[in-house]
Amino acid sequence: MSCNSEKSQTQNEIARNATIVSRPLASNRVINGPLTDSEPYSIDFHTDELLPNVYEFIINMKLNNGSYYVSPNAKRDFKGKFTIQLDDTNKLKPIAELVETPLSVEEYDPHPFVNGTVNWVRVNTTYTQQLQVTTKENFQLKGMIQFTIEPRCTLEQIPIIFKYYNGKMRVELFQC
Repeated sequence: MSCNSEKSQTQNEIARNATIVSRPLASNRVINGPLTDSEPYSIDFHTDELLPNVYEFIINMKLNNGSYYVSPNAKRDFKGKFTIQLDDTNKLKPIAELVETPLSVEEYDPHPFVNGTVNWVRVNTTYTQQLQVTTKENFQLKGMIQFTIEPRCTLEQIPIIFKYYNGKMRVELFQC
């Protein structure tokens, strides 16, 4: 996105650097974030059941120390744009667009790697994605939350796993 070379932090590197800690809150909620506010962000995520077989995947991004990243609503293509990726499956599917609150605003960035308009997310933001379970079978589905955090310029890849058992779904940090 805005770097000469891609810097990627795997979950193992993150754990080694003690920047992410996973703390279960309730049966379906996990907070993953920095141990101190010196880290550029913290993230927490969970699922809420809206209707039978319809869940809302909620991601809260808290930014620290002037950090920012590219919104999924940016019109231009950026490699480090905030995205949620799920493994291919016919068991769980998105049924609505990813919703960003508050909505980012397009701005002009003259930096040579941007040199145009971009939607930078510079404030704490919540993302919601409605998902529908299309099977009655128990399953596990891996995915990834990915974005480049600036100004550190690292591609953050947070592995997640959706677990659906006995008609209930939760999401966790995937630590394998």
